[in-house]
Amino acid sequence: MIGLDTNILVRWLISPDQADLASSDAELERVATLVSAKGASLFVNAVVVAETAWIMEKKLNIGRDVVAAVISRLLFAENITLGNDPEMRAALLLHSSSNVGFADCLIAEMNLAAGCIHTLTFDRKASRTAGFCHVDDS
Repeated sequence: MIGLDTNILVRWLISPDQADLASSDAELERVATLVSAKGASLFVNAVVVAETAWIMEKKLNIGRDVVAAVISRLLFAENITLGNDPEMRAALLLHSSSNVGFADCLIAEMNLAAGCIHTLTFDRKASRTAGFCHVDDS
């Protein structure tokens, strides 16, 4: 199994700028060759998924529905194993029923799975979501 960093996953998922297309294609071809040569599957940990979702939502202004679809495809890909799979699935459900970013949803779900009663936050929007509590309300 070969782990992927956020920069690899983002380039793999997002069409790069035309100016970088040739170099990005070459880089991704090297990754694909390395993976296939080793006969390996890919591992994407929860931090990489959270960073990727944040980049897509905040930096690339990609809609929530597209972000959710990308994460869902990662969850069901045959050659990809995601870290914290149960929490990832729960975060995807929470993401679809709230207006909070996926990374925050994943934080809440991972903390609940670790036995936390909730996650304290200064983020008022997040605090209105299951699994969070605003500091002033605690």
